Amino acid sequence: MSRASLHIGAVKIDPPLVLGPMAGYTTLAFRLLCHNAGAGLVVSEMISAKALQYGSTKTPPLMETCPQERPVALQIFGGEPESMADAARLCVEMGANVVDINMGCTVPKVRRSQSGVGLMCDPDRAVAVAAAVVQAIAAPVMVKFRAGMVVGDDSYLELGKRLQDVGVAALSLHARPASAYFRGHADWTHVARLVETVDIPVIGNGDVTTGQDAVRRLRETGCAGIMIARGALGRPWVFHEAREALAGRTDAWEPTGPERLAVALWQAQMLALQFGDISAARQMRSQMSFYVRGLPEAGRLRQRFQGVRSVGELADVVWEYLERTPCSMEEPTVGRVTDPDGAR
Repeated sequence: MSRASLHIGAVKIDPPLVLGPMAGYTTLAFRLLCHNAGAGLVVSEMISAKALQYGSTKTPPLMETCPQERPVALQIFGGEPESMADAARLCVEMGANVVDINMGCTVPKVRRSQSGVGLMCDPDRAVAVAAAVVQAIAAPVMVKFRAGMVVGDDSYLELGKRLQDVGVAALSLHARPASAYFRGHADWTHVARLVETVDIPVIGNGDVTTGQDAVRRLRETGCAGIMIARGALGRPWVFHEAREALAGRTDAWEPTGPERLAVALWQAQMLALQFGDISAARQMRSQMSFYVRGLPEAGRLRQRFQGVRSVGELADVVWEYLERTPCSMEEPTVGRVTDPDGAR
């Protein structure tokens, strides 16, 4: 299908495919994988404005970017306009082409702090936060939020208009209400309604796991772009599939089992370069659960990965498995993704 270009402010996103932010998952290493596969924009995991304000040493590494992944958005969350403006300035200093404000995270401790989806409960505060960030930086600002708080709540439409009025350059909408968390099916009629309500680009999110999903949702809703989050876990090449589908090429490429595991090892090595060997192994334990879905002996393999303490040990498990298990997996079984904590 032909597609119009997606622009967030002056930043061109081509193809109009966005890696959605997921806490603990959208690290620099994973963003690079998804960018190389075909994502037009990649978004970091959540960055706490309050943590930055109080000098957390764990937060700045989450803000590291590199030229090879650009354009890149850094996502911030918080409920105080001043600290959010300060965080946005730091994001730009760290190389962000776009700053994304999280107004959709349903994690209780985030919501209780008047952050994430908690801002949707207080639209005046939400608009004040967005206005402060827009005024603080020259880079375009995007807001990610939910299709209301409960089923039937269409307050997101009015909030979308108010965010547009204070200068937000684009909106991404998770097509489930906050009360649904990640249960049930995303209702993309909400995306279509938001497209009709605002004049800025709308990026739709929810249950996109294949290239054809992306094509269908763009056609059905008229949205400017598609965000893939959980559907990319263990399958960063879904962006290649989606890019090809948008270009009218329907031959989907699915890597073999060994190729999948090779991608996982590359990600582990990149994580080790950034965070060190022990931290990389710990982060990859959950990542490997997604990479091995559908492979022979996947359950046993997941158990083995839970015990690895270094990237070297992880690689040993992979090589032992490949030596004894035929896994060409030309047509692997890909199940639905379970909910990663904080994933959106």
